[in-house]
Amino acid sequence: MKYLIVIFLGLWTSVGAFGQSKSDAILGQYWINNKEGRIQIYKRNQCYYGKIVWRRVPRKDSENPDPQLRSRRVLGITFLYNFTYDDGEWIGGKVYNINNGRTYSGKLWLEDGGKTLKMRGYIGYSLFGKTMRLQRVSR
Repeated sequence: MKYLIVIFLGLWTSVGAFGQSKSDAILGQYWINNKEGRIQIYKRNQCYYGKIVWRRVPRKDSENPDPQLRSRRVLGITFLYNFTYDDGEWIGGKVYNINNGRTYSGKLWLEDGGKTLKMRGYIGYSLFGKTMRLQRVSR
């Protein structure tokens, strides 16, 4: 009987660890627009976020709707926030577009065995939006 309990607990914890690794598969750094910039996806309080960690050409957040934030540098800005994992996608989050200062609903997913991150920003329905492709930074 002890052996059955040990086997059951071992199987149960390995299934839980497997589920956790699937949700965290998105973590890491990705290139934007032919290596124009680099972002990092990180996890905080069971949600996923993305921030700008490098840009070839530094710039300010000049299109921000808040005039007080227009002079800040975009380096370090968290532009993806509050995404949660659901069946192979990270959903329910928001995407801030530094090019026009607008915030969109968003979803994220991985392709090519985790080498490509697809990021879709949209208003209302996912059908009405734009998808961006990012390449994972080699480890």
